[in-house]
Amino acid sequence: MRTPQPPTPPRPPGGPPPRGPTPPRGPTPPRGPTSPKAGPPPRPPVKPPAAKPRAARKLPGWLARAKRLLLQPPQEWATIAAEFTSAGPIYLRYLVPMAAIGPVAATIGGVVFSERGSLLTFGTIPMNAGTAVQAGVLEYVLNLVGVYALATAIDVIGASVGGQRNRVQALKVAAYGSTPYWLAGAFALFPRIEPLAMLLGLYSVRLFALGLSPCMKVPRDKTAAFTLLTSIAAGLMVLVITAIITRLVVA
Repeated sequence: MRTPQPPTPPRPPGGPPPRGPTPPRGPTPPRGPTSPKAGPPPRPPVKPPAAKPRAARKLPGWLARAKRLLLQPPQEWATIAAEFTSAGPIYLRYLVPMAAIGPVAATIGGVVFSERGSLLTFGTIPMNAGTAVQAGVLEYVLNLVGVYALATAIDVIGASVGGQRNRVQALKVAAYGSTPYWLAGAFALFPRIEPLAMLLGLYSVRLFALGLSPCMKVPRDKTAAFTLLTSIAAGLMVLVITAIITRLVVA
């Protein structure tokens, strides 16, 4: 049997009203995506190392000197005059490659075109490949011998006009002053325009004029006469070499 519960006592007047029934809760809204946990900051992208610019190729020493003689002759002649050297290095470092430009070009032109240009006739001389090679070798040897003969003439002329006697300094003038003539030898690659090389070779006169004073210590008032005599000696040397080669080709 159930024990009867005592009756609920009445609420005193003026108290809070009784609570009503609790309303049911609505559905729980779904949660959004969970934000990822903060990790370490991203590393900056590694840039590949920049490629180093290629260094410009340097010209060979003899060609760089030829370039300076043509573009900056006074400054280069001052450097040349102060150099302590001998005939051997001048030949090995400068004359051996420079004196070969004309003979090599003339040999190739003679083999390809079967002719060779001549400064004596201002025309061309027919030849075969064998003669072209012989003439090229002979011209190269004569160039090396002729520049020393020109240096001897410069040394003698310098003493007669009040300059110093110094064979090495005279060889500097003969070798470096003939730079336009050496470079103009490249025209021999095309025999029909080879005589035009004479026009470029005339620039050697200017190089002689600029180089004689610092190298041979000639008085300034004698520089013009010294330049004229040196240019005449150089011209005669070229004509002798050309005559010897022409005789070989014609024979």
